[in-house]
Amino acid sequence: MRKIIRAEAMGFCMGVERAVSIVQKIADEGHRNAVTLGPIIHNQQIVDKFTSLGIPAIDSVDEVNEGRAVIRAHGIPPAERQKLEKKGIEIIDGTCPKVIASHKLVKKYSSMGYRIIIVGDRNHGEIKGLAGYADDFDIVGSAEEASSLNPPDKSMVISQTTIKESEFESVCSVLKGKNSHIVIQNSICSATNDRQTAVIKLAQEVEAVLVIGGKNSANTKRLYLTVTEMNVPCWHISSAQEIPREIFEYDTIGLTAGASTPDWIVDEIEEKLKR
Repeated sequence: MRKIIRAEAMGFCMGVERAVSIVQKIADEGHRNAVTLGPIIHNQQIVDKFTSLGIPAIDSVDEVNEGRAVIRAHGIPPAERQKLEKKGIEIIDGTCPKVIASHKLVKKYSSMGYRIIIVGDRNHGEIKGLAGYADDFDIVGSAEEASSLNPPDKSMVISQTTIKESEFESVCSVLKGKNSHIVIQNSICSATNDRQTAVIKLAQEVEAVLVIGGKNSANTKRLYLTVTEMNVPCWHISSAQEIPREIFEYDTIGLTAGASTPDWIVDEIEEKLKR
């Protein structure tokens, strides 16, 4: 009989659960004149669910002229918030508290004249929000990119909350080699580290792994990369419909899920694997 093992830490994190609960409450109260600024989290099934309940995700604050706007878990730049306030839009803040803490750090060091070096995915919503709080900044995606920077004495490095510890450390190592006075602020979320640790343990106990989550979810992609780097057969899927045929060749299968993946999707996939 096929054995399915779940990672010890997986699925919704605190910030995601909070953001989803905020939008669900609006839906339950029957408010329809509401939108989310971008996808509330990086999970299409959740976005589709709220759209069907009358709370769509929009791409720009310019599209909102009335009603309520929910800020997604990744946050937004302050300039976008100001646009909403000028329009008289009711703002409901779904930003993850850990991301808000990063905003405060960037704002603090920027006001002290520091160059802010943000480590993460350039096009990620969280990065765009962080950059909005900085007067002078660079965005770095890898140690290779960091090698081309010449950080001034007053520089502060901060991380996207969902990147791998090893990625951040490699960038910091390069930057410290160029400027020993650089200030390091490791803002990687503990949930991110917990899921990385758990998937490494899981991959050592199974023959193959399914990583479940949105294709645009940064932390889910990194879970997948961690397993592939261990040379364990692995697939990144977002639903039960995407389960690969090859997975049924294995007797022991591991399941993990990104921080934006609801339990019911994992349950559906596990049930299909057991048939």
